[in-house]
Amino acid sequence: MKNELILFPKLEDVFNNVTDRHSEIFLPVVAIPKTMINENWEGYFFVIQFNEDPYNRETVQYFTEYCTDTMISFTIENGKYNFDTNLGYFNTTDDWEEYQVETKEKFEESKNDFFNTGNQFNIAEIKIGGEPEWWQGDATPNDPSGNPMIFVTEIETDPFCADSCDKKIFVFYSKEHNLIVHLYQTT
Repeated sequence: MKNELILFPKLEDVFNNVTDRHSEIFLPVVAIPKTMINENWEGYFFVIQFNEDPYNRETVQYFTEYCTDTMISFTIENGKYNFDTNLGYFNTTDDWEEYQVETKEKFEESKNDFFNTGNQFNIAEIKIGGEPEWWQGDATPNDPSGNPMIFVTEIETDPFCADSCDKKIFVFYSKEHNLIVHLYQTT
């Protein structure tokens, strides 16, 4: 059990404070035991599917060093995540709303299929540890101290969320800063 992935963890198991807005925008895909990266670590890394509106320039006001066009971050507190900026980061334009709805619907279809029938996407395709296999070039983030963050995992979204935007999510960690960064690249 110690090194088993947990598919589609509950939002309440991922976040310290869950609001209705969280359930609209954060789609937890998998919980990865931290021991799979370092045998001395406890708890889980959570991979989150997220869908921001890349064309809504109003959200720039919520950008931070680790929350930008293709990247979001969380602070880990008591083993769970706190989103590192205002949830207005995920505001959508009317033109993009249908894509955000599509992403949530496709994700929920995979999740429901898993819980109702046991069907799952191929978890063997989840790369854990090692070196990232970038689609667009190395984008390893540095932590606030300037050190490269630890690569945790990468996962292509199409197998569990076949929406209009296949992307690969890369997850990085800074133990020193209790910081998790999710960034994505598209083909």
